[in-house]
Amino acid sequence: MEAATASLQGKRAEYEALLKVKEIVQTISLDCQQQCQRRIAHVVTRCLEAVFGEGSMRFALLFEQKRGQTEVRGVLLDPEGHELDPLNSCGGGVLDVAAFGLRLACMMLMRPRPARVLVLDEPFKFLSTTYRPAIVQLLQELSLEMDVQVIMVTHLPELMAIGHRVEINAT
Repeated sequence: MEAATASLQGKRAEYEALLKVKEIVQTISLDCQQQCQRRIAHVVTRCLEAVFGEGSMRFALLFEQKRGQTEVRGVLLDPEGHELDPLNSCGGGVLDVAAFGLRLACMMLMRPRPARVLVLDEPFKFLSTTYRPAIVQLLQELSLEMDVQVIMVTHLPELMAIGHRVEINAT
């Protein structure tokens, strides 16, 4: 009987230790989620605001518990914090800029650090001519600030004027 009681007490102690480990892992996980949210949202929101105006919209990562796991969704928010439907309430240019910001943010978070080169194919093809000067300025600023080289295929004359240009004509 004493052996069974000791075994039960040992199992209880093990269970309590595992609960403490679970709590520590959840705390670390939450901290990682918050750091990712801050870093990624900052870069993407900066891109959106640089092109569409400060306070126009922001990007956020929403972490949700589903089926016993944490899932994340990237969302666009209006100035009041309401979620925007990217397919119906935002023009294609918004998605182009957000996608660029996400690529850049993810590259900056990678470990070990890769070569800081973004290769883009028609990255801003849906961006209105109204916003193209702002994207040119943003690309120049981010390239210098983050020490990133951008190689892009484009047909937009405004974007061809950035940096060094190599023109290839298919015949």
